[in-house]
Amino acid sequence: MNLYPNVYQLRSLYGRRNLFQYLFVGDAVVLVDTGIDETPEKVIFPYFERLKLPLDKLSLVITTHPDLDHQGGNHAIKRAVPQSRLACGEADREMVEDPRTLFQRRYNFAKAEHDIGFDGDEPWPEAGKRQPVDQTFKGGEKILVSSGWELDVLHVPGHSHGHLAIYDAKHRAAFVSDALHGRGCPNADGTMGIPVTYYLVDTYLSTLCYFEKLSIDVLYSGHWPTMRGEQVSDFIAESRRAVEFIDGALRRDLSRHPEGMSLKELVNSAAAAVGEWPNDSWFLAMFPVKGHLDRMVDEGEARLVRKHGLTLWQLIR
Repeated sequence: MNLYPNVYQLRSLYGRRNLFQYLFVGDAVVLVDTGIDETPEKVIFPYFERLKLPLDKLSLVITTHPDLDHQGGNHAIKRAVPQSRLACGEADREMVEDPRTLFQRRYNFAKAEHDIGFDGDEPWPEAGKRQPVDQTFKGGEKILVSSGWELDVLHVPGHSHGHLAIYDAKHRAAFVSDALHGRGCPNADGTMGIPVTYYLVDTYLSTLCYFEKLSIDVLYSGHWPTMRGEQVSDFIAESRRAVEFIDGALRRDLSRHPEGMSLKELVNSAAAAVGEWPNDSWFLAMFPVKGHLDRMVDEGEARLVRKHGLTLWQLIR
């Protein structure tokens, strides 16, 4: 889909959710995210053919953050266009380069101690093969696409430590991938798909503040519908309300259980309180719930205790 001159949104589905990549075409050709392992062959390369754009013109490929549906196509891209440069956020490099590291450190970070996460020890095929990146960004860099047109690289952590977004100041357009979550990620039909999955609570809130101050006419993401005008500020406000709601729900639960609660219990109770996330996706709320609990411990508001072989959280009264 042509968004505006020389900028395109590439569309497919991952499960029931939309999956978007973005293509900027000028003297340089820049691709943002590569989808899952099969996305290059099924979506990206055919789109180049549709545009009559030679594949070897692809110069820079940016992975916004470590998730299999945003980095899974990196190996296929590099194999097809070896001269293209792969990039990601500096803090996310190890997980972007190696699907095994992604699964161990990101998806199953709570499996061993808290018995919550994904089944199996091996990465899913959709995560693609191990692929080193050529460079990393810290935020603040500029990408020259054509004379008079450059893109700003933004560091917008919260969902991951090194999450990147792209800002096109010339068109007041922000390409935020999964940096903002609203109250959850929708399916393509508009129903709720999965919970919010930010982890670093305070940095996520800082990212929300950053986007509030940025001049954005239109916001494009990795899965959410395009937002314009007041929809952008409404989405940011909704994202903040979700953080406040989850924090309040966790504090209420812990206050009612002075003996302590496990991560799994807190995840399920928070998800039930939200009441909108599908039951089979509740475990993904481990990311924000663990993030809130870590913050409470760091600020001296909660403590960890061991009882009956379980790690529990207690409020400090």
